[in-house]
Amino acid sequence: MAISLGEKIKLLRKEMKMTQTDLAGNEMTKSMLSQIENNNAMPSMKNLQYLAARLGKPASYFLEDGSYQDNLLVDEIHGKLKKVSSMIENHKYSGAITYLEEIKDQYSLDKSSKLYADFLSKYGECLIELEHYEEGKNYISQAVAIFKNKYLYIDAAKTYQLLVGIPWKSFDYTKCLMIIEEADVIYENSINKDYAFEIETLYIRSILYAGLDRLEESIAVTLKALDISKQTKIYYKSDELYKNMAILNLFMDRTDHFDEHLTKAKQFAEFSENLWGVANIQGIYGMRENLMGNPKKALEYFIQAINSIGKGAPIIRSEMAMSYYTLGEYKKALEIINEIKDPEYTPFKFDYLIFWRYKTFEGLCLTKLGKHKEAKQAVLIGIEKMKIVGETKTLAEAYRALSEIYSETGDYENAFSALKTANKIDETAQRNKLYY
Repeated sequence: MAISLGEKIKLLRKEMKMTQTDLAGNEMTKSMLSQIENNNAMPSMKNLQYLAARLGKPASYFLEDGSYQDNLLVDEIHGKLKKVSSMIENHKYSGAITYLEEIKDQYSLDKSSKLYADFLSKYGECLIELEHYEEGKNYISQAVAIFKNKYLYIDAAKTYQLLVGIPWKSFDYTKCLMIIEEADVIYENSINKDYAFEIETLYIRSILYAGLDRLEESIAVTLKALDISKQTKIYYKSDELYKNMAILNLFMDRTDHFDEHLTKAKQFAEFSENLWGVANIQGIYGMRENLMGNPKKALEYFIQAINSIGKGAPIIRSEMAMSYYTLGEYKKALEIINEIKDPEYTPFKFDYLIFWRYKTFEGLCLTKLGKHKEAKQAVLIGIEKMKIVGETKTLAEAYRALSEIYSETGDYENAFSALKTANKIDETAQRNKLYY
C-alpha cells in the first residue's frame, strides 16, 4: 500500500530522531506540521521544499504517488486563472489570451473538468471583447455545456451571461436583456443561491433598462438589488447601485434624494477602497453642477476626481472641457481635450455620448479662436460617432454647434440645415421621452 505524504514525513522525522518542533523550525508552526503528518492538511510547495531539505530528501520523493502533485498543479492553474481574471478586469484582453495560451501549452487539462470550463469561459470572454464573436461564442458554449453536465448551474449561468458582451458593443440592449433572461433560466435550475450573482444580474438589468430609456424599470430593479443586499448583508456593487439611483433621479429631475444616494455610494466605494468608484462619484457631482450652470463648482469636483486617479478618466475630462468652454476658457478646454484618449472598452450608451460630446466643445472652442475649418471637422467626427446610438438630445446639441460654426463663416444655408436637423432630433427625443 502506498504511503501518504504525511506518513512519509513522520517516518523520516522519527528516523532522524527529530521532534515536530525541531522539524518545524522557524518556518512553520508545530500545529501545522502535525496536521500535515496526520493528512489533515497539505503543505504548499514552498513548505514542502523546506521540509524536504530539513529531512535530506528531494521534494520529488514525497510526490511519487502523484495525487499530491495533481492537487498542487490544480492550485497552480487556479492561481494563473486568477491572474487572467485581473487582466480582464483591467481590459488587457490580448495579454490575457497570451497568458491563457501559455496555460494550455503548459498543462494537460482534463476537458471534462470544471477547471477546463473555467479556462474556456475566460478565453471566450476575451475573444468576445476583442470582437472575435463566433470563436468566443464557441468557447462559451463549450464551457456552459461542461458546467451543466456537472450540475454547476450557477457557473453555467454566469458564463452564459458573458454573451451580453456581443450585443453590448452595438448598443443592442434589447438583445442583451434576452441573454440575461436566458441566463436566469439556467440559474433557476440550481438548488443553491448565489446572492452576489443575483445582485450582479439586477445591476446589469438596471443599466440595460436605462439604455432603453425605461428609467422607472431601471429604478425598480436597482431597488430590488439593494433590498437583496440589505437582507443578505452582501453589499456587492452597492456603490454602483446607489450611484445609478442618483443618476436616474437626476435624469428624471427628481433631485430630492440625489445627495443621499451619492453619499451612500461614496461610503461604499471608500469602504471597498474603490478609487475609481470614488472618482466617478466626484465626476457625477460635477456633472450635476454643469447641468445647473455652475461650471466653477463643477471643475472643483472634476479636479478632485482627476487628482485621485491620475491619468485616464476620459468621460470626466470631456465634462471638464464643457466647464472650461462655458467659462470662456477656450484654450484651457482644448488642453484638456488633447489629453482625452478613447476608452479601452465600449462604455454604456450614456457614458459613450458624454465622451463623444467633447468633439462638440472642441468645435465650439476652435470656432471661438477663429479656426473654423478644424472646428467643423471636430463636430462632424462627433456627430458620426453619436449617430451610432440613434437620435438623442446629445446629437441634437452637436448639430446646433455645427449650425453655429456655419453661421460664423457666413454659410447660412448649411447653418439652417444643421439647425433644422437639430430641431427634428429634439422633437423625436421629446416624443419618445428620451432623457439624454
